[in-house]
Amino acid sequence: IAFGDEVFPVVGVRIEPESSATISLNGKRLRGTVEIVRKADLKLLAVNQVALEDYLRGVLSKEAPDYWPLEALKAIAIAARTYGVYQRFLKETGDYDVTGDVMSQDYGGKTAEKAGTTRAVKATAGWILMYQRRLFPTFYHSTCGGTTEHGRAMGRFDLAPLRGGVACSLCTASPFFSWQRRLTKADVAWALHKSAHGPVGTVQDVRVGARTRSGRAEQIAIIGSQRTLKLSGYEFRALFGFEAIRSTLFSITPAGEDFVVEGHGWGHGVGMCQWGAAELARRGFSAPEILAFYYPGAEFIHLRELTERPVNLIRGGS
Repeated sequence: IAFGDEVFPVVGVRIEPESSATISLNGKRLRGTVEIVRKADLKLLAVNQVALEDYLRGVLSKEAPDYWPLEALKAIAIAARTYGVYQRFLKETGDYDVTGDVMSQDYGGKTAEKAGTTRAVKATAGWILMYQRRLFPTFYHSTCGGTTEHGRAMGRFDLAPLRGGVACSLCTASPFFSWQRRLTKADVAWALHKSAHGPVGTVQDVRVGARTRSGRAEQIAIIGSQRTLKLSGYEFRALFGFEAIRSTLFSITPAGEDFVVEGHGWGHGVGMCQWGAAELARRGFSAPEILAFYYPGAEFIHLRELTERPVNLIRGGS
């Protein structure tokens, strides 16, 4: 690293502001410190080290509208805190615990903080969920589309709070409850050409094979003149983009040279439905009641209890 004419033989730098100052990185103001490290491939890795509650202030404002009912925001705050703590213990030897995007939890730093969501974080400070005194990943998603999915969609998770099958007619007000996409055969061929899956020849058909118990597409077959490619629901969404194919709760109907994908919900469907949580809160349910609805069998624990005994995780690695 060079400062003026002076060169220091190091591979990274730690930026630590004084007092409550923030650091601006890629257009976001961040609390805490930032480490920028050169990796083996000569790319730079930027890691924001931040206190848990400050991290949550930057997460909740990105994960839920601040005008939602407070009890819903408190429920999402507890789920987001639990997920963050779980990842902290799961990845103790890694360079970081979570990413700052939707592959972990969306994170906007201090720039994204809002009064309503910050109030929910402060009101639930330190509270998390556990199952049988063990940490588990409290997955959540925008809109379930009618029923939640089994935890197997996110790994080998088979525990009561993530068994899915929670009938949820509460998220019909979500703008993502129903959606439709039209894919041409050329769209499918081009997506495969750009991906690691490779071409299948002339695309002839796209159809859903197996479905999960909740009705989500578990396997999709893309039939071509040269071969048939079978993709998981996740792989199919990734092929066209998670905003284009919002969930795996869909059907595919041929329409001439096109395929009409009609779906419900947004997200993987495991755990808490956020739009459903908002509706429950509007009906007078408290945050604990909302969490009990979506994570049956889970219990409330304060973080200070984790310092009194070893922390056990429920792992779902495949």
